[in-house]
Amino acid sequence: MTVFSGKQVFPVDYEAEVSQRLLEASLSGDLKSALECIADPFVDVNFVGAVCLKTKKTEVLLRDESASEVCVDYEEFKTDVTALFLAVHAGSVTLVKKLLSVGADVNQKLFRGFATTAAVREGHLEILEILLKAGHLNQLVRKLCWRQAVMDMPGSKLQGVCDVVDTFMKCGVDASAADRMLLQSSKPSLHTNVDCSALVAAVVSRQVSIVRLLLQAGARTDVTVRLGAWSWDTATGEELR
Repeated sequence: MTVFSGKQVFPVDYEAEVSQRLLEASLSGDLKSALECIADPFVDVNFVGAVCLKTKKTEVLLRDESASEVCVDYEEFKTDVTALFLAVHAGSVTLVKKLLSVGADVNQKLFRGFATTAAVREGHLEILEILLKAGHLNQLVRKLCWRQAVMDMPGSKLQGVCDVVDTFMKCGVDASAADRMLLQSSKPSLHTNVDCSALVAAVVSRQVSIVRLLLQAGARTDVTVRLGAWSWDTATGEELR
């Protein structure tokens, strides 16, 4: 704190201020203001700040021997984000390209995931391809792409899933990459977190179309995953322990 003309003056963190303005411009879709903020030499394009974000929320409904159903709803809450995450979420191709050109970090993880997570969740495939081709994507981000597609996309139209898989393959994402996933089934009963591939998750959730797509994409089938007591008699339906 300093004193000027008899008045107390509190120093302002200008870098944080202009970086927060960039977040707000990205959230509101104000491209002109966002570009002005990016042009400011004090702005931090990877600044993490809190905004009120409306985003898709998915819930898996188990259907016994039928394919699991993914219901999509929307929720609004305050969360930490970056300008790149917001630009991807809003589907602003121009802003995404600009942010990447000035050093926005594709691998930056937030509470709602990565920028690629937002692209898959919101169905912005052109932006997803831009992010995947931006270079230097770490392995975790690539694995999470498949998890997002398998766990959240089944509620969408098949063509949407096909487009996501096609985008992944064009950009060299490994269809056999394994990651921690929550596998659920009502018959037989299963609710456990397992390190597995997207193909295993699709099989357990009985997503036939996605299984077919992953096989066409070259997903490996020679993998072993421990699912505990997840087995049953095909004749009686009785679970075997």
